[in-house]
Amino acid sequence: MSKIRIPKTTLEEWRAELSIWTGADAFRNRVDEIVRPLARETFFGQAGLAFLRDAWVAGRVATAFSCDLVRLSPTQRPDFEIQTDGLIQQFEATEADQDGRRRGDETDSSDPLPDPVERWRERFEAIPTALARVVAKKIEKQYPPGIGLVIYVNLGCYGAYVDEGLPILQSGTAAAKDKFSVVLVIWEGTIYKLWEGGRAVLGKWPLTRLEDDL
Repeated sequence: MSKIRIPKTTLEEWRAELSIWTGADAFRNRVDEIVRPLARETFFGQAGLAFLRDAWVAGRVATAFSCDLVRLSPTQRPDFEIQTDGLIQQFEATEADQDGRRRGDETDSSDPLPDPVERWRERFEAIPTALARVVAKKIEKQYPPGIGLVIYVNLGCYGAYVDEGLPILQSGTAAAKDKFSVVLVIWEGTIYKLWEGGRAVLGKWPLTRLEDDL
């Protein structure tokens, strides 16, 4: 069965809509409304959908920080902007995952395969290499001062190694501390602020909202 492709005109409409300043909750809700019906092989496999993944991150960051407004950047870089009390902060978003993984080749299933504990540990131990790879790529692009960096670490372990993992996240992103105004990591259902102004910090916000559980 061939995967469903979203028409280019629809993608352009979505991109334009998400590039307009919008309240944080409304933006996040709209992104979820667009993304949830999409099959995995479409969301990750069709070219031109990276902006939706950036928008998913932007919505989570904006609601976690209780921002007034959020939008995808209307220019090529950075990826998104948030606004609080008239102050705009720009962010680049990226994803850290196991090297060579192709999520577009993974299909949705109502009967998921077993996920033994050994795989949890394997994913956890892949985090340092995955972080080093994506951080190096972002540093190479030499962004102007004031840009923040958000890394979605797609190496979940069901919360089994959070205490062990936080120092690894901090050391794994240290190379970015002087290149970006703030460094955030999304991992295990939480947004972590690890670096700000070149200094180590530790702030955390849950990805979920009360209304998401209602």
